[in-house]
Amino acid sequence: MNRTITVAAAAGVLTLSAIALTGCSSPHSAGSRVELYDSVPALAADSSIVLSGIVQDQKTANDIPGGSEFTLSTVEVSATAKTDASHPAGSTLVVRQHGSAGNPGPGAMLEQGKTYLLYLSPSGLDGDLASQFSVTGGTAGVYETKQNTAARNAAVTESTLFTKVPSDEGDDLPASLTLEDALKG
Repeated sequence: MNRTITVAAAAGVLTLSAIALTGCSSPHSAGSRVELYDSVPALAADSSIVLSGIVQDQKTANDIPGGSEFTLSTVEVSATAKTDASHPAGSTLVVRQHGSAGNPGPGAMLEQGKTYLLYLSPSGLDGDLASQFSVTGGTAGVYETKQNTAARNAAVTESTLFTKVPSDEGDDLPASLTLEDALKG
C-alpha cells in the first residue's frame, strides 16, 4: 500500500512539474524569463532581426484566447544591422508587448514617436499573428535614443547613440550602443 501511494505521489509531482514548465513557455504567461543576457553577441544571435526604427502607431489587442492585453506597435524600419528580405529599411513590422498603458506589463513599453534600436524574434503565434515580433529577452532587446525630437526624427546613422531602457530583469548589457555595434557590442 505504501508503494502505491509513493508512486501516485511521484506521478502527481511530475505532472505538476510538467504543467508548471508548460505554463512558463506559454506565449501569454507572465512568468520569469529563462535566459538573461550578458553580451550583445548572444542577444543578437537569439534575434532574427536587429534594427533601428520609429514607432509610428500603437493599438491595444486582446487577441489570444485566455490571454491578457497586448500593445501592438507598428515600427517603421530606419536601418538594419541584421534583417531578412521582408524587413529592409523603409518597411514596417509589428512588435507585440505584454500589457498596455492602462494595464502595464512586466517591462518598459515602446512609445509612439520614439526611435529605438530593437532586437526582435518572431512571435511564435499562429495565423495572422505569426507575422508579428516580440522583443528578444523582454526588455533586454530595447535601446532608445535620448536625443531631442528633431534629432530623433532625423535619419539614423551607424553612429546614432541608443541608451539601454531601464530594467530590473538582471541582464548585463552595455548602457549604450550604436547601430554599428549592435551585433558585436
